[in-house]
Amino acid sequence: MPDLKLSSILSKQSSKRLIQQFCDNVGMVYFGYVSQRDDEHHILRGMTVSTKHHDDHYCIGSYDGYDVVFVERSDTLRSGKKHAWHIMEFDLKTTADIPHIFIGSGTRGHGFHELLDLKYPTLQPADLASLSEYPNSFKGQYKVYVAPTHTHDALRIINPELAGTIASHFSGLVIELTESALYIYSEKSRLSPDLLETILKNGTWLAAQIDKKVG
Repeated sequence: MPDLKLSSILSKQSSKRLIQQFCDNVGMVYFGYVSQRDDEHHILRGMTVSTKHHDDHYCIGSYDGYDVVFVERSDTLRSGKKHAWHIMEFDLKTTADIPHIFIGSGTRGHGFHELLDLKYPTLQPADLASLSEYPNSFKGQYKVYVAPTHTHDALRIINPELAGTIASHFSGLVIELTESALYIYSEKSRLSPDLLETILKNGTWLAAQIDKKVG
């Protein structure tokens, strides 16, 4: 019978080495575990923040002109299920008002949907046909969740052209947009250098597109 505790330790050590190497390659600083109560680090917020989450592999730096924070966050949800997310936060430069937008699968990502129902019940799937036609590639993978009163504002930002690029390059990832930050999430059980690079490069690209759109 395999030693599950040893296997878990080895997996954490492997993740640590992978993330440290990634940080070295892109000029970020690796801190490891950070406490939301005792440390003075910038706490990454977004949909997954709670009073009991656990943050590990915390990294901070800048890339392509954007301040970036990365963390592996784990938490036990109300259902009793434990979830882990790999998250990058990109600080937006705009000072314009941006509605709270969540872009995720309508069927996958049960952890996110539990958080949506619990914390943000006002966010509902937008009618993508209300302004213009969206690519089938996007509609087949994603729904745009936003408060109904902000639907038009949200769809002016996540327009069909941008949605098409998201469908092509963000497959398997989840996006959250708040007034001051963009969050890219992955619930994939395994990290890889390619996945981290994809989140970083795609996230900075999307942050720049949003800053351009809202001014």
